[in-house]
Amino acid sequence: MMRISSYYLILVILLSLNYSKAQVVDVSSALKLNNKVPSFRILGKLDDKYLVERFGNDIHVLDVYNQYLKLQSSKQIQLDKNEKLEKIWVQPNHAWIILLRHGKEQTYIEANKMDAKLSLAQKTIVLDSIQERKDLLDNNFRTQLSSDESKILLYSPIFSQGKIAYFYTKVYDNNLKLINQQKLNTSVLLEQSFVDVFLRNDGSYLFITKSKEKSSTEVYYFTYVDASGKVSLGSFIPVKDIFKRLQFEIDEMHNSLLISGYFQAEDYSKKNTMGASQFFLSKLELGSFNNLFTSIHNISSDFYFELTGKKNEIDPPQLFTFYIKSIVPKIDGGALVIAESYFKNEEQFISNSYFSVNGIMPSYNTTTVYNFNDLIVYHVDSTGKVVNEQIVRKKQVSQNDGGTYSSFFLMNQRDELKLLFLDEIGDDSQINQASVDGVNSNTKSYSVFNTRSKNVVPIVSLAYQTAPNELIIPSHFKSRMQLIKIRY
Repeated sequence: MMRISSYYLILVILLSLNYSKAQVVDVSSALKLNNKVPSFRILGKLDDKYLVERFGNDIHVLDVYNQYLKLQSSKQIQLDKNEKLEKIWVQPNHAWIILLRHGKEQTYIEANKMDAKLSLAQKTIVLDSIQERKDLLDNNFRTQLSSDESKILLYSPIFSQGKIAYFYTKVYDNNLKLINQQKLNTSVLLEQSFVDVFLRNDGSYLFITKSKEKSSTEVYYFTYVDASGKVSLGSFIPVKDIFKRLQFEIDEMHNSLLISGYFQAEDYSKKNTMGASQFFLSKLELGSFNNLFTSIHNISSDFYFELTGKKNEIDPPQLFTFYIKSIVPKIDGGALVIAESYFKNEEQFISNSYFSVNGIMPSYNTTTVYNFNDLIVYHVDSTGKVVNEQIVRKKQVSQNDGGTYSSFFLMNQRDELKLLFLDEIGDDSQINQASVDGVNSNTKSYSVFNTRSKNVVPIVSLAYQTAPNELIIPSHFKSRMQLIKIRY
């Protein structure tokens, strides 16, 4: 799925009339999944068709849908026992199938071109060969697309005597021309905990790691390879203790790295569980990693009351369930930062089938309850100042599903951002949408359609945007998969 940051935003004030724009909703017929192919994912738009992969351990089936979501053809990708499919990279007019083929002494990275009719080229392209144990490559080889999906990064740790000797990295364009490569052996990459990797549209790339050792202050390390192949190192030390985790994003237009999170409230007694008392956003220049700004914004009593409907009982006000979920760079150098409330808990119940006849303790069933609730959108200007805090209400509660159907999708229509989500989890729900406008502090959401009327259970967070005014949402219910297309 492409990163939302590949689009830059010019936000406009939205009137209520905007919500009256009609949406066209199409739904595909259901396909039955089975034990051999229990999973599926949307790969993208190939020519004017939509490409979906159904897959299991060693089975990969491609399905082609037309613009009306009618299934036109299906084809299984035939793999030898010594081959492992790594990536199906979809371009506007063709797709690349990238796989590993294990030989006796080395492994070959190969690619095969596929057209919109799922016909494969007769000649396979050998991109490279690597000497590494088969099991290590199968488990550790990765790919990463650039935000505009025009470049691909292939990377893997290469081991020697039980330790990582270096990171293999190569970048190719959409014609599979090699444009960047490095064997990275910096200690901050090899010896620390892996956090994230980003590939930029110009072929440069960034690895982020953090210190393995537990300490009062976490250190984040950067290994950056620019488009010419030059390697730069940097680090980031938060000025205060982090609450939960950080979120990172590349600002392509302004050649910078955005870092956001919450700072934990200080506990002078060291006895209490402390929540988040401050939101922050840092902006670092890529390459030099100079700090362009770090903006810290207090969670005020007024905002706490607006968010929770209650007065804060502790000072300063603290949030305990919010995480930074997404950062969207703006064209003016600012950003939108989206936080989501999430928590889970376990509940135990005595089994209904239990009857004690000998005094043995009863058996219990354990249920895991997932809660994905309100969203906060921080509107940050180019100086780092928070100019608005927007609240989008939602309450999603589910059991024993891993939170699969919860959370949200962020749709970028260039002049408008929309948040889409289910209003509740189940087979009779609404897909709601709310606009990110930077004007209202409490934002109303509006229904796009009722799920029961379409006989679908959407996984909204896995939607795939195929055009500024179009997205495809997968649906999965009772081992049946379907596609939903919404066109604005």
